[in-house]
Amino acid sequence: MQENNLVAGGLNFPEEIETAGENYTLIEVSSKKYAIKTQNILEIIKVIEMDCSHQMPSYILGIIDFERAPIGVIDLREILGNDRVVYDLNAKIVVIKVNEVVISIICDSVYDIKKLPKNKIQKIPYQQEAEFFDGMYADENENVYILNIENILTYTRENSKKFITEQDSRKYLVNDETSKEILKSRRDFLTKIVSEIQNTKALYDKGVTFSVNDTKYYINMASVREFYKVNKSKFIKIPNTKDYIYGLTNIKGEYITVLDLRRFFNYPKTQIKEKSTIIIINSDEFKLGILADEIGESMDVDFDEIIQNRLSHQDETKMMEFVKDNEIYQVLDIEKLLQDERLTIA
Repeated sequence: MQENNLVAGGLNFPEEIETAGENYTLIEVSSKKYAIKTQNILEIIKVIEMDCSHQMPSYILGIIDFERAPIGVIDLREILGNDRVVYDLNAKIVVIKVNEVVISIICDSVYDIKKLPKNKIQKIPYQQEAEFFDGMYADENENVYILNIENILTYTRENSKKFITEQDSRKYLVNDETSKEILKSRRDFLTKIVSEIQNTKALYDKGVTFSVNDTKYYINMASVREFYKVNKSKFIKIPNTKDYIYGLTNIKGEYITVLDLRRFFNYPKTQIKEKSTIIIINSDEFKLGILADEIGESMDVDFDEIIQNRLSHQDETKMMEFVKDNEIYQVLDIEKLLQDERLTIA
């Protein structure tokens, strides 16, 4: 059984808050809400198969490879003194970098990114574990605790001699045969694409943004031949083609197949709007255009800005994401798109 969707996904960005603050990623552990500074997060993935040694510190659930280096997965429940539970397939691993050290934390869910105003963050009095928090923020009648990752890191260094056995560690991660197969599949997929991403950094340094419904995309300018306004186009529907093929259109004497990207990713059909534009792909083999609601701004993106949230649909069309000015952009890799077998049989 294959399930390679590694991305947390579904994060919402609120309107700007008038008070100065920082962006935090909100997670949930044991029905409590916690926040981590977004700028410190390198990656968020669904839980994967982990390695376990004979003896590990009791707060470590297992070991994963990140960018070809092993890192321990910290169980906050152990550090905060909560009852430990079995993490299921919906659990997330948040990879964090602080003071040049990379660690990871497992949580039940990652559910939002918010800018928290500094003047609304309160100190936590009279709590023994307060050293693990920078403060508390009241969010819709729920308290969100701001994690102090530096102090958690210090705790792990000072308490590394309290061990847990491999057998005890494994009982905190779902381990029926079907789940183990899925966890292994996710790990294999993540390992596979690390090399690909390392070899494609040059694709993402200069590009343009565009929107399709409520999703914002980023495409490398080298992949774009030209833009063409839809209101100048007439579409010819091709019989017996998939519904993600919007139709053929004649652009400067050349027939271009127009792809409905939203429908291609199994969402409702794109509706033509006043600013709808066809992005004609720069390819010698394919005469292909992508239907966009609106073309955005040109943008230079440092590859290190891209949050390595990897997305694979069932057909292994992969995307990465990055966050800029509180907007999530999905990076559209045209080379991968053109290799998708659905385009060759459309």
